[in-house]
Amino acid sequence: MSGFREKKNILYIANALSNKKYIKNNIENVAEWIVNEGGNFSKYQLAAGQDETTKNDFLDFYKKNKLKALKKVTGYAGSLRKKYALTPKSKPDILEQNLYFLQALFALSDDERKLLDFMIRSSCDNRLEDILSDLQSRHSDFSPEEKAIFAGTRPETVYKFCFKNSYLVNLGLMEIEYNGNIDITDLAKTFYFQKFRSADDIKTHILGKPLKAGLKWQDFKHIQGIETLKKILTGALKNNEKGINILLYGEPGTGKTEFAKTLAENVRGNLYAIGENETSVLAEDNRNSRYNQLMRADILLKKDKNTCLLVDEADDILTSCSLSSLFCGTRDDEISKIKVNRLLENNLKPTIWISNNIHIMDKAYLRRFTYALKFTCPTKDVIEDMWQKSLKENNLPCDKNMAKTFACKYTLSPSFINTATKTAKLVKGSILEVEQTLDALQEAYNNGKKAGNNTTAPEQDFNPGLLNTDTDLALLAERLHRLGKLNFSLCLYGVSGTGKSAFAQYLGKQMGLSVIKEKCSDLLGMYVGESEQNIANAFERARQQNAMLIFDEADSFLQDRNRAQRSWEITLVNEMLTQMEKHPYPFVCTTNLIDKLDKASLRRFTFKVKYDYLTPRQSSAAFEYFFDIPNVDLSHLNSLAPGDFVVVRQKAEILGLLDNREELIKMLEAEQLNKAPVSRKIGFI
Repeated sequence: MSGFREKKNILYIANALSNKKYIKNNIENVAEWIVNEGGNFSKYQLAAGQDETTKNDFLDFYKKNKLKALKKVTGYAGSLRKKYALTPKSKPDILEQNLYFLQALFALSDDERKLLDFMIRSSCDNRLEDILSDLQSRHSDFSPEEKAIFAGTRPETVYKFCFKNSYLVNLGLMEIEYNGNIDITDLAKTFYFQKFRSADDIKTHILGKPLKAGLKWQDFKHIQGIETLKKILTGALKNNEKGINILLYGEPGTGKTEFAKTLAENVRGNLYAIGENETSVLAEDNRNSRYNQLMRADILLKKDKNTCLLVDEADDILTSCSLSSLFCGTRDDEISKIKVNRLLENNLKPTIWISNNIHIMDKAYLRRFTYALKFTCPTKDVIEDMWQKSLKENNLPCDKNMAKTFACKYTLSPSFINTATKTAKLVKGSILEVEQTLDALQEAYNNGKKAGNNTTAPEQDFNPGLLNTDTDLALLAERLHRLGKLNFSLCLYGVSGTGKSAFAQYLGKQMGLSVIKEKCSDLLGMYVGESEQNIANAFERARQQNAMLIFDEADSFLQDRNRAQRSWEITLVNEMLTQMEKHPYPFVCTTNLIDKLDKASLRRFTFKVKYDYLTPRQSSAAFEYFFDIPNVDLSHLNSLAPGDFVVVRQKAEILGLLDNREELIKMLEAEQLNKAPVSRKIGFI
């Protein structure tokens, strides 16, 4: 053990054995320690006239004359103090230097520094830990008063530190245990082992380095409100305004974090991330930790100009306390609402908060934000530009057609673009590796489902003449295209396989619109409010991309509310109706179960089109269209749909029967038999 640490141990023992209350409470252990170990520190005779004194001798002496016995122990403590004073000065150890740096950084009092010194050493110094264990009569932790005695501070001062909002606790250097006792944190322990060169070195260790922007201001031109936000942050930094909080929210991967870095760079500010440097990972692991980090950062940066803070994934702090308790139960590390409110009102440095979901955020917190900016998926043109830029930066083919192909094929958030292109560059691959990476990421993003792409190109061989509907859809498509009308909606209903989704995609092509196709079952979430959020996001994507939105199996979200058995079933319908009313672009729903749809939803559709099975004439035309065999009489099959011909063609291709007229008819007959029997009256029968 170093001489400096040994001197510290002597001082702590002397402090304890100078306190008569401590001696009385631990008299047996104190007597035994002095008899067995005391001579290693200072030669001092407990009982006059005896060469050796046993523990029992001293305890007998204590029972007969407590005052003299106590004086003997305090006399031993005095001898320790003399030895401490006469021992040559040693070079301060790592902890001693670090504590003086911390005292300068955080303006700690001498009592706070002394208490931290003792508590850290008693946790990290095995030699001191053994001594304390021998002196303590109880096997429990030291009380705050006893810690104050050893540290050489006043107990009444230490008791001021034993509250959850005390300065040392807010700094994350000390914590309050369940029984009200105090202990140091893992962060504080790091200062025992890790050597720092200066207070600024510790400051960098705690805060990390300022974040650097990877994108340009023009890369976010599709986000409305960024110029206003830039002016707000510029003014806040110039005037040193407190209580400035900016909320960036929206879907994951839409560039919120990168924008925060770019924003700070454009106002010539230094941006520090809270909870992302090695200190937070190594030393702190509860919800209060980031609150403590914010408190520390505000103090450390108090005199620094042009600095702001970033709290990414801020849901852990800003989530409603009631919702947190509902899902997670009551927690010891719960941040009180009042603490968060005061933090938002009084933070010294402008703080940027990032959240993917504000639906579970306490409204009281939202009212305290200076400005809020919603991030959504960029428009199709912007995504194409992103693809072209990323492909070019990674030395991959980057013409406009290639960028357009990727923008249409993949609906992943923009953050995946750089990931895929960098991966291809890493393996010295080509466009094929980009596609493979995106396919794998999209599958993971869809919870392991190999779902088809939402944005799809219409079928090139679609034949509107094979639709048997109560509305002339070819004429409707022509009229809509000629008028250029976009704020309309369609409800396409009827038997399956009759071409409802195919027509919607065909209509989008005729009008020059991209198509976003959503299967309602894929939008259902497992958590409260998640399905509603998915619905809103789907409509938002369509607005951003100026696209036609198709909802397959729409009865999942538009079922009759009078039949609802759960409250969330009603909120789903309400969300759909709200989005439908304000949506400015074409919206198409397909369903096989129109009778289950809510009546209010039916009133909101501009057109309601019923689909039926093919007429005999259409069935003959379909046979010629799919198999190039004309004049086939299929009047005995009255329940055929275009989807049946698609299935039979696939089967015939495999079996090599595409030119076998009789076998093709038999396969169509088999398809009809698989359906529920349908009767169609002919003439007067």
